[in-house]
Amino acid sequence: MYGEKYTMERILALTNEKDLFYGIQEKIKDKTNIDIKTCIDNLNLIEKFVSQHTELVILDIDLLNDRVIKLINILRSINKSLKIILILSNDKMSICSHALSLGVVSYLIKPISIDNLTKIITATLKINIQP
Repeated sequence: MYGEKYTMERILALTNEKDLFYGIQEKIKDKTNIDIKTCIDNLNLIEKFVSQHTELVILDIDLLNDRVIKLINILRSINKSLKIILILSNDKMSICSHALSLGVVSYLIKPISIDNLTKIITATLKINIQP
């Protein structure tokens, strides 16, 4: 069902856009084993991050503002190879530029479609969802 390699891809997202991530999980659930958990505050995200292995973290800069830099540094101190994607409004580009220098993999500017975020996630995690 999931190919020869049975792996669970775990993603944590700090966002208030739960429907977007639910849509992504529904779109690719038949093609890969993926678990996306959403959090609405950084403490909850850190607790979940520490308690389970996570391949990818997606951070909404609009919720964090300048605190995103501190959160990235905390996550990197726990797992240096963690992949991070940012989502943001156009007016947060200056914060995004600083975050990119910390090794963020990619970013998307709102509004974000399920298709665009799915493509970024699958490319980042090297998941092939083609039939």
